[in-house]
Amino acid sequence: MTFEPEQPGQPKQELAALLKELRKRAGLSGDRLALRCNMSQSKISRIENGKVQPSLLDVNRILRAVDASAEVIAEVTALARLANTVDDYGSSLDSGIHPGQPRSFHRGHA
Repeated sequence: MTFEPEQPGQPKQELAALLKELRKRAGLSGDRLALRCNMSQSKISRIENGKVQPSLLDVNRILRAVDASAEVIAEVTALARLANTVDDYGSSLDSGIHPGQPRSFHRGHA
């Protein structure tokens, strides 16, 4: 399993699709996965449909719940980090500040 995103936003969509595929391979319904992860079924659905960006903790919970191998855990975690980085960078650009610049500085709060 190797991930090489070609477009912005692609890591987020790849992560969503991969988490959904892993759930299905494990033979779990969205409800059952939600119970195992201590999340709502609607959150699982939003994660799998790319509507919400899962935190690294969310991804870790899902991976443990589907009994993912160490190799899959490493690769999916790397993809999740990339997706979160790309998402953070994009939201920083949307707000008009450089990703390394503190948000409080942008608002005029020193």
